[in-house]
Amino acid sequence: MALKAELQRLAGIVGSEQAPVVLAERLARRLAAQHGERVREPVGWLLSRGLPQRAKCYATACDDQVRMDTGLVCPSCELLIGDRRALRHEVVQAVAAELPGLAPAEAKAEVERRLSREVALRAARDAVRRERAVVERARREVVWAQQREELEVAKAELAARACEECGVPEAAGLCPVCSYNRKVRAAVEEAAQVAAAVNGPVKDLGVVADRLAVYRVRLEGEVDRATDRLRREGMPEAAVAWEAQNLAEELLRAERARAVDALLDSAEAQTEAERVFAIERARRSGELQARAASEQARQRCAELLLAQRLGQVRAADRPSASEEAVGWRQRMVELAARPLDDEIRVPRPAAGECRQAVSAA
Repeated sequence: MALKAELQRLAGIVGSEQAPVVLAERLARRLAAQHGERVREPVGWLLSRGLPQRAKCYATACDDQVRMDTGLVCPSCELLIGDRRALRHEVVQAVAAELPGLAPAEAKAEVERRLSREVALRAARDAVRRERAVVERARREVVWAQQREELEVAKAELAARACEECGVPEAAGLCPVCSYNRKVRAAVEEAAQVAAAVNGPVKDLGVVADRLAVYRVRLEGEVDRATDRLRREGMPEAAVAWEAQNLAEELLRAERARAVDALLDSAEAQTEAERVFAIERARRSGELQARAASEQARQRCAELLLAQRLGQVRAADRPSASEEAVGWRQRMVELAARPLDDEIRVPRPAAGECRQAVSAA
C-alpha cells in the first residue's frame, strides 16, 4: 500500500510513466548509501529510509539534492548551499576582524559557536514567519469563502431577475432575444452613422442629423424585412433575433468597407500616400516597397478620416445641453407642435378675431 501511494504521489510530480523509474533510482541511491551494510528489516527500511522523499530545499521535485524530473543537480539546493557557505565565510571574517589574536583552535570554536547561534536565530525567524503565514492564510481563506458565498448569492439573484425589457422571468436581467435586439440596434445605429459620415458634408449639424435619420430608417427597414420573412417561415423568435443580429453586423461591416473605400479616394488620403511615397523613395527604397508603404499610409489616413467624421456625426446626433435640461415632457410638447410631412397647417386665428367671432355668433 505504501509503495502504491508513493507511486501515485510521484505520478503527480513527474508523470505516471516516469514515476516507477524515479522510485527505482531513489531505492538504488538509498541502498548505495548503506555502504554494503545488510538490510535486516526490509519493510521498516522501506517505510523509514527507502520510500520517503528527502527534499533538501523548497522544490517539490527535489530528492537527495537531485531533480526527479530532470535527473540533474537541484539548483535550489545549490542556492541554499551557497547561502550557507556565504554565512560561514561572513562569520569567519567577523571573528578574524574582532579577535585577531586567537589561536586556530579557539578561532574555530568561536566560529562554530557564532555560526550555531546565527543558524538558530534564522531558524527562529523562519518559524515565526511560517506561523504568521499560516495565520494569514487562514484569514484569507475566511475572506475567500465569504467572497465565494457572496458571489454565489449575487449569481442567484442575477439569475432570478426578470428581463428588463420584455419581463421574461429568470432571465438574468436580459433574455437572449432582447440581448440580440440590443446588439441589432447598436449595429444599425453605428452603420447609419458610418453611412452618414461619408455621404455628404458633416459640418452642418442639422443636415447631418437629417441624413442620419434617413440612413437609420433604411437600415432598420432592411432588418425588419428580413425578420418578417423569417417569422413567416415559422422560425422561433430567438432564431429570428440571432439572424437579425448577424444581418445587422454584416450591414455594419459593409458600410464600413464602403466608407473606407470612398475615403481612400479623398484628397487627404491621396496627399498622404504621395508624401509617404516620396519619403520612401528618398530613403532609396525600391518602387514596390515605396508603393506598399504609400498604400498603407493611404489606408491609415482613410480610417483616421472615418473616425473623425464619425465623431462629428455623433456630436450632431447627441442632444444639446438645453434640450437635456428641458425634460421629455416639454420635448414631447414641442415635437407634437411640429407639422408632419404633407400636413395642411391651418393658421390659428388671433385672440381678437376669436372674440369677435364669438360676439357675432
